[in-house]
Amino acid sequence: MNEKQSSGILLTLIIIFLASLIDGLDVSIVTVSLPTMAEEFGVTMAHSSWIIFTYVLGIAAFLLPMGKMAKNGRVKKFMMLGTALFGISSFVCGISTSFEMLVIFRMIQGMSAAMMSSVLPSIVVRMLPVDRKGLGLSIMGAASAMSAMLGPVLGGVITDFLSWNWLFFINIPVVIVIIALSAKQIPKDDDIDRSKDPTMMGVASAMLVIVTLLVLMEDLGDADVNNIARITCAILGIAGLALLVRTIRVDAKRAIIAPKMIMNKEYIMVGMAFLLCTIVVSGAQYILPYMLQGHWGLDPSESGLYLAIPSVAMLSLVFLVGKMCDTHGCKWPAAMAAIVRGAFCAIMLYMTYTTQDPIFLVIPLLVFGASHAFSGTAQPTRMMHHATPGYQDEATNFMLVINYVASALGCVIFAMIVRMYSTGPIESMTDEELVNGFRVTMMFSLVILAIALAFTMYVKNKIVRKDDPVEGIEEAEAQSEN
Repeated sequence: MNEKQSSGILLTLIIIFLASLIDGLDVSIVTVSLPTMAEEFGVTMAHSSWIIFTYVLGIAAFLLPMGKMAKNGRVKKFMMLGTALFGISSFVCGISTSFEMLVIFRMIQGMSAAMMSSVLPSIVVRMLPVDRKGLGLSIMGAASAMSAMLGPVLGGVITDFLSWNWLFFINIPVVIVIIALSAKQIPKDDDIDRSKDPTMMGVASAMLVIVTLLVLMEDLGDADVNNIARITCAILGIAGLALLVRTIRVDAKRAIIAPKMIMNKEYIMVGMAFLLCTIVVSGAQYILPYMLQGHWGLDPSESGLYLAIPSVAMLSLVFLVGKMCDTHGCKWPAAMAAIVRGAFCAIMLYMTYTTQDPIFLVIPLLVFGASHAFSGTAQPTRMMHHATPGYQDEATNFMLVINYVASALGCVIFAMIVRMYSTGPIESMTDEELVNGFRVTMMFSLVILAIALAFTMYVKNKIVRKDDPVEGIEEAEAQSEN
């Protein structure tokens, strides 16, 4: 590999890292500032969650159609346009003068983030050598994990020393760098082949399914939402699912989800393992701040520093895990994701029965970070390795949708479990109620991690070599022409 090729790979990896970083950061960085923003806009804590929810909703709903369209000759266009729109919407979020204005532009910010994220799998698949694809996905995983861990710390510092508005303004310099690098490094798009774009009915039905699912999860247990609204939402979701299935059967070539991809048993099982592991990590990230402050007595700034500890372990291991996946396959690293995450749950469960000294939390939090390195690298890479030949781009985008849905599901499930032990709002729980609820979440996590491990071990290991042919491209292109 010559110097020019090495430089090109480095620039490509930087684009992947920065785009993944600001995508994930705009979820986690806002969390710690929600009380401040809710007070300024005069809304309740329950309503303030829409500042996060609308962003996630925008990404999850638009990621699949954007990914399908990006694959058909819009990689550079979507990266440049999506990044520019992300910067503009971030600026408007920062100058918002009303809660409604902020929520609307958070949705637009999420849609533009979906446009950016949708091209990252195509960049990994098409612009990186075979023996660097695992590294590319590990960069995506590292950036996402880093944003999840560092977001609360950075958000707290910015809110304390500047204002919540700067949580959005800091995106603008990063956006400028991404646009400049993309203009230089990403090749010019080919002619757009609209015959391969998803049908409008397929796009609408897929978005309806995802939106109704996430809205139902968000409103689950909310006393302000009546049962008629929930039933209506469920009916719309079922209708959307039926319509989605019909569009896939009628026009497989333009289906928003390729039939061959969803009929791939190995891919689905690997995806289920990733889903279950992500539910645990998102649920743990939701409940840990309450435990750190409510049970172990840390103040917000101290708990923020503790929550940054997993990043140390994750960053120390992520590239090693990526290299392991490229040379030895992803089965055992993916298995370690469930095993190490289970070790974290077991240690945290043990600590609730013994020591009260928070310094000992360093050990499980380092273990937690190590699990991010394995899960964020090995599991997405394995999903790409086991994707139906010729559909790696779409399979990787579907993996990102799984990630966002699982993240929402983890928070909802853990909140429901803890709420069963509370006689009032979660913020006013007694220490005993909080600890009992936390123990059950850790036990629940151990069960679903065991299921994830079983799925992982069932699927055979697959090693992709540098000189291996890219499977299925000719087959997929021939099918598209028929």
